[in-house]
Amino acid sequence: MMLRDFRIGWRLLLQQPAYSLVVTGGLALGFAACFLLFGYVAFCLNYNSSIPDNDRVLVVKQRINVFARPDWQLRASLPLRDIALNSGMVSDAAFIKNIDTPLRTGTELHALPLFAVDPAFRDIFGIQTLVGDVAAALAQPDGLALTQSGAAKLFGAEAALGRSVHIKDTTLQVRAVLPDPPANSTQQYEALVGTRSSAWEERDTAAGKWLTGILYLKLKPGATSDGVTAQLQAAMEGSPLNQRVKNSAMGKGLNGRHVSDIRMQSLRAAYFDEDMAASRAGDSYGNRNGVFGLAAGGVLILLLAAINYVNLATVRTLRRQREIGLRKLLGATTGQLVRQFLSEAVLTAMLAAVVGLMLAWLLLPVFSDLVNRRLDGMFTPLSCLIALAFSIVIGMAAGAYPAWLAQHARPASALAGRGSGEAVAGLWLRRVLTVLQFGSAMALSAGTLAVGWQTWYASHASPGFDPANLLVLDLPEDSLGKPAMDAMLEQLRRLPGVQGVATISEAVGRDGLKLMNLVATRDGGEIPLEAKFVSPGWLELSRLTPVFGQGFNPQLDPHDDKDSGGVMVNAAGAAALGFATPQEAVGAILPQGFRIIGIVPDVRFQGLRAPAKALIYRVRPGSVAMIRTSASLEQAYAMIDPLWRRNFPNAIMQMTTQEAVLAERYADDARLMRILGITSATAIALAAFGIYVLSAYSVQRSRREIVLRKLHGAGRKDIALMLAREFSVLIGVGAVIGLPLAAVATQRYLARYTEHAPVACWTLLAALLLAALVALLATTRHTLTAMRMSPVLALKE
Repeated sequence: MMLRDFRIGWRLLLQQPAYSLVVTGGLALGFAACFLLFGYVAFCLNYNSSIPDNDRVLVVKQRINVFARPDWQLRASLPLRDIALNSGMVSDAAFIKNIDTPLRTGTELHALPLFAVDPAFRDIFGIQTLVGDVAAALAQPDGLALTQSGAAKLFGAEAALGRSVHIKDTTLQVRAVLPDPPANSTQQYEALVGTRSSAWEERDTAAGKWLTGILYLKLKPGATSDGVTAQLQAAMEGSPLNQRVKNSAMGKGLNGRHVSDIRMQSLRAAYFDEDMAASRAGDSYGNRNGVFGLAAGGVLILLLAAINYVNLATVRTLRRQREIGLRKLLGATTGQLVRQFLSEAVLTAMLAAVVGLMLAWLLLPVFSDLVNRRLDGMFTPLSCLIALAFSIVIGMAAGAYPAWLAQHARPASALAGRGSGEAVAGLWLRRVLTVLQFGSAMALSAGTLAVGWQTWYASHASPGFDPANLLVLDLPEDSLGKPAMDAMLEQLRRLPGVQGVATISEAVGRDGLKLMNLVATRDGGEIPLEAKFVSPGWLELSRLTPVFGQGFNPQLDPHDDKDSGGVMVNAAGAAALGFATPQEAVGAILPQGFRIIGIVPDVRFQGLRAPAKALIYRVRPGSVAMIRTSASLEQAYAMIDPLWRRNFPNAIMQMTTQEAVLAERYADDARLMRILGITSATAIALAAFGIYVLSAYSVQRSRREIVLRKLHGAGRKDIALMLAREFSVLIGVGAVIGLPLAAVATQRYLARYTEHAPVACWTLLAALLLAALVALLATTRHTLTAMRMSPVLALKE
């Protein structure tokens, strides 16, 4: 390809602005989608790539098997750090503990991710210092290291080094400013202190209490994780807490399993850790098949756009037969013609790539929100150069078929007007491509409808109580059961518009806290039951009435830990305790001394993704306040904020509606629905454009047949039916290909739920009808042209 070929291609684009706009716009849309999706894939595949030797850096994870719903968590006890270092297989180890206390500058509180870390953390993660001395910040009791974003939150544009920050009654001095950790890194932080910091109140007792945090280990070259894992597992089983559990009645139910299972995962593969993806922290992890599925979706969208370009460029090439024939008569070689058509295709693809990059840049914030990842580092000079190089490849591939048609054009036939035909194989190829376009569009549309319907159904299903006009206020954990909390709750009850206040150990809809109680069954055995700590008026506030028996006496003292007022269970809890029916459990006194006073209706703490679990309700102080009020969230915040500042001056108030908490359970499904919706809309648009081009060519190719039919008495209706049959067959074959795939994908998606929306086959039928409607609208113009075609004018040609 020569510069002269590109100049000719540029002039042709300017001469036909409508064609250029359509072709460039379609390809630009494909490039934008492909760039965004491939940027997300690169983000996932390069997780923790900034950490040196990330294949040798391991994070310890633990699963506590005595929980009713055990899952894996990144947690390990502090003594395991020294055990790992003494194994001889680990070169460095860093224990990290989250300090969930806000930092204060002046009178302002700031919630920054603050961690107490070992000095080895800096070496393991390869942390560089922008200003100051990070070693001193982590070694001195009053030292503090901030990232750039953390410093900006605390001090704005002012220099942070040497400034003072307060955490409760402790003063820290900023001794280092660090770069922000990459967004695709397992360990995120904005502020760091050392494990000997005065800001960490448990520093002196952490080891003796086997306090848990996150533990990173760096293996020595050639060492494997198996030996270290075995030593940590043995140490964990021998810990005082685990020994007490193992020797108790709760331990008997383990049936030979460990109290806690220990595993390790290298940071290179941590993002696709299946154990963690299935845990409560699963939102922060990815599914390898899902990521590669999005990559395939990006390729598919770009392929659909390229197919449209090939179709339109083919029609354009067939209309340029006279030009091609004339150039051949004037001495143009086959190589020159091929080079010219490839140059036009490459130029168009490169222009589309530039426009696509601009469109992707504009859509990046929306896309980041869709995938729930920070992708602001996607646009780099290298990634843009790769995109442009990729556009050249796409241009060469897309221009190959039009160039082949130009190469095989015969000058005499072309100049005589008889060279406008296309080989049968080429026509069938473009029909097959159109079928694939519509098959993909229908599969994506059906999937979008199924996910959207199930998400709507799940989010609108009754949670088992009345969440309307309920606010959820998170109380400081260190105030649990203390006078400050009691005073706060009493003041909340006296606010205007407040109809009631109650507490619970965790808001309905969240799954971060698992309280286990060992409860004696009626036959003298013991089983672990998940417990919910509630205040006496929680049932009334939630507008619940016992299914059987009675509720808690509102006059009970929530601080009384004797369960003198009895306990309540749900139906699954009564069955787990050995009662044949829930009614039979009411009034029973268990060997442990618990008296069951009533059966609580099933509350969907886990939504529709899990059946009702066995629960026991006990009157205890809870760390979440539920407030029923006629005031809006904004009005309530304005009323409660002064009370909060007076009672909890060192804590940041976090309050939302109960309905918002319930909606959080299906946030991933809502994002998936939006992603599928945008992808299917793009696929439908590209398919519509493709069949529009195919209908234009079909009418042009069948002009003589249409004329002959009219001369033999065919009416407009007959001509319309002739064209409709051709396109109906294409839509039908696309449905046969795409809809079964959508049905299988829908069933796999619905398998995640215990209760399904009545999906049946209507989503498949709706996708088929939508495709038929799009095809009808896209082919209407050329069908009308064929119906109005004059036999006399056509025969003259």
